[in-house]
Amino acid sequence: MNQEGRQARARMETAKTESEKKFNPDAGPRRYRLYDKIKENVSLRTIDTIIIVTSLLIVGLLVYGIVTGTPQQ
Repeated sequence: MNQEGRQARARMETAKTESEKKFNPDAGPRRYRLYDKIKENVSLRTIDTIIIVTSLLIVGLLVYGIVTGTPQQ
C-alpha cells in the first residue's frame, strides 16, 4: 500500500512538472518576453514616437550624405 502511494505521488509530481513546462507563459521565445516587459512600462505612443524619430534621422542622414557626397571619377 505504501509503495503504491509513493508511485502515485511520483506520477503526480511528474505530471505537474510537465504541465508547468507546457503552460508556462514565460516559456515563449526571448523576443516576446522582452517585448512584453517593454509593453508593460512604455506606452504605444512612445514606441511609435521613437520609431518615427529614428526613421526620420535615417532618411535625413541618407539625404545629407547624398547631397554632400562627391562623385568618384
